[in-house]
Amino acid sequence: MTPDFKQSLLALNSQLAQEKRLLNLTEVVNELPHVSPTTCDDATLHQYLNALYTQGRTRHTPNISPINTVFLQTLLQQHQPKRILEIGCANGYSTLRFWQEARAWQAHICTLEISTPNIIEAKHHFAATGANITLYEGNALELMPHMTDTSFNFIFIDARKIKTLDFFIQARRLAAPKALIVIDDVLKFKDKMQNFYDYLAQEQITYHIETIDDDEDGVMLVQL
Repeated sequence: MTPDFKQSLLALNSQLAQEKRLLNLTEVVNELPHVSPTTCDDATLHQYLNALYTQGRTRHTPNISPINTVFLQTLLQQHQPKRILEIGCANGYSTLRFWQEARAWQAHICTLEISTPNIIEAKHHFAATGANITLYEGNALELMPHMTDTSFNFIFIDARKIKTLDFFIQARRLAAPKALIVIDDVLKFKDKMQNFYDYLAQEQITYHIETIDDDEDGVMLVQL
């Protein structure tokens, strides 16, 4: 098998997988509890998100774990950021967990996602719950250089690991003074992030890693 043919086959398989997910969106929605913006109180939202997480596990959606969710929501409660940026939202589960906590102080959340099936599904969940979330559609590394809002107090990076350094550089540019940047999966995929670790050392950027998941993975915190 030639490299070109192999690449074409991988691209075709990826396209077919995305099309299959698009076709299954109705099934996805029907499996979840009914919710609407007018009926989405705290208890209903909690039930909906628990069901969304359970469903995501069966579909192998890369959502944050329950332990990670509690940790991140605690960070949000401690810092109470008014502007939150998420890089990589998958089906919108993590974004909604942020909103679940931060809506108490009327924070606004912006998130970026490249996958068309993820975008369509996330839009549904945001609309169904009435979440105040802005979704940017496309490649974050193409979108972020054109973003002019530099007031983000809390930035969460959970996207393609090999591009973590590029995401981080753009995140620093968009961050407000004393912002907190949080990077997920920094131990499990450290081999894919070596240039990021090298950059932190070169720039003498202080960071802290919290090991919180059952699989001994870590979350990195960078306080600007």
